Amino acid sequence: MRHLFTVHALVHEAADRFAQATAVTDGVRSASFSGLRDAALTAAAVLESKGITRGDRVGICMEKSADQVVAILAVLLADAVIVPILPGLKHDNIEHIVGDSGMRAAVVDETRAHELQAAAPALPLLLAAEVCAAVAAPPAGAATVPQRAIGADLAGIIYSSGSTGRPKGIMVTHRNLSDGARITARYLGTRPGDSIGCVLSLNFDYGLNQLWQALLTGARLCLHQLVFPADLFRFLAAEQVTVLPVMPVVITRMFDARLLRHWPEHDLSAVRYISCSGGAVSDRMIGHLTRAFPAARLFLMYGLTEAFRSTYLPPEQLDVRPGSIGRPIPDVELLVLDEDGREAAPGEPGELVHRGGCIAKGYWNAPLETARRFRSLPQFPGETVVFSGDIVTRDEEGYLYFVGRRDSMIKTSGFRVSPTEVEDVAVRFPGVDSCVAVGLPNIEIGEDIALVYISSGPVAEADFRRFLKAELPGHMVPRFLVPQPLLPITGNEGKIDRRAVREALRAQPPGGDARRR
Repeated sequence: MRHLFTVHALVHEAADRFAQATAVTDGVRSASFSGLRDAALTAAAVLESKGITRGDRVGICMEKSADQVVAILAVLLADAVIVPILPGLKHDNIEHIVGDSGMRAAVVDETRAHELQAAAPALPLLLAAEVCAAVAAPPAGAATVPQRAIGADLAGIIYSSGSTGRPKGIMVTHRNLSDGARITARYLGTRPGDSIGCVLSLNFDYGLNQLWQALLTGARLCLHQLVFPADLFRFLAAEQVTVLPVMPVVITRMFDARLLRHWPEHDLSAVRYISCSGGAVSDRMIGHLTRAFPAARLFLMYGLTEAFRSTYLPPEQLDVRPGSIGRPIPDVELLVLDEDGREAAPGEPGELVHRGGCIAKGYWNAPLETARRFRSLPQFPGETVVFSGDIVTRDEEGYLYFVGRRDSMIKTSGFRVSPTEVEDVAVRFPGVDSCVAVGLPNIEIGEDIALVYISSGPVAEADFRRFLKAELPGHMVPRFLVPQPLLPITGNEGKIDRRAVREALRAQPPGGDARRR
């Protein structure tokens, strides 16, 4: 197999190697690897006829489907740049993404066309039913489309959640995508014959990586839109899914007692590994997964879109190193630097700095932000590294532990409190499924800690508070316990939106205490 540096090479190599094997299915339509290549080339020719040229930014706003896969590949095979837009994104964020990226056009399905029309009425919209028609009616042969992209060329602009302001566009190259597929497939062990249960959105790096892995390894990509847990478990059993990538918010949804009335009775023994990224995974979540999928190995992972993936925790270390985010992935070195830029000693907190594989090109149209995050170090001249903004510690054997975001630490009574430390304890209380700890201004002590949580059943506040007082140091016990039916999630990434939680509480403070001004 020749080395693969571009999505073009992944697509063509997969068509040659895996030919008539099923590449993607959404329950309605399926396509083989050769059929997917031909459909994507035909769609790329349609884009070219509409004036899309090399380097043009093309939005994609569609429900998850085989058509969406074809649209993504078509944009890239046309040497253009994908700009995923999550369906249901707020109008002001859509308007910002369209304007900031300089988007030339967008491929949309009929149900999403109105969202973009309302937010960006001047943007040319291309209906997926026309662009991706070759999925329903496979062409006799592949269209001819000039393809000049190399690995260093821009492949996508992935807009962050905007949890710290306006969404930032992260520039990822073809080489980033192909390297990410190769590295993750290596340590996870994805292989031909696997069926990937794609319940994640195809609008951000983790979800898109499932597509690149399928093209690289010959695995079958099985698309599913998670609405009801029972439907998901039926889907996993019916498709004989072997690989299941998830996020904490997905796990919470899968095992939500309000939606999952009965424990799944389907045969799920085909699932041989589960991967999870996107936030902390509680013991309760791990327990649910190991009970439902007793034959599966569980890989916990940590990453940032600016460098895709940084660490993974091997399944055999799950019980040995609880709470660890693992060790560096292949072709990556991770540094833990203190405030003076020196390597922190084991057990001492420092900022995680990523060097090596998968580092993005920077932020689109944001040179100052790029300079702050993408920097150089004297010990690695001529090289760009990524300062993650995450505070971690390292143990004597090199395994890393997440402490918190530099910009989300809570300063209270002279202490710096990591929200994660509070949250990890709180989710151990029976009934608490997920939670977020944030700081609220208090002129006397700096900040009060507020814990916003969702539960699967009734939670007695007095009992919950006694539990927290018994398990946490006094300065870490939340002053406010705020139950909510749902927690807001970020745009493309699907993580809990801390900023939205904090802003909502600051707009309507719990308790109305006059000191908190």
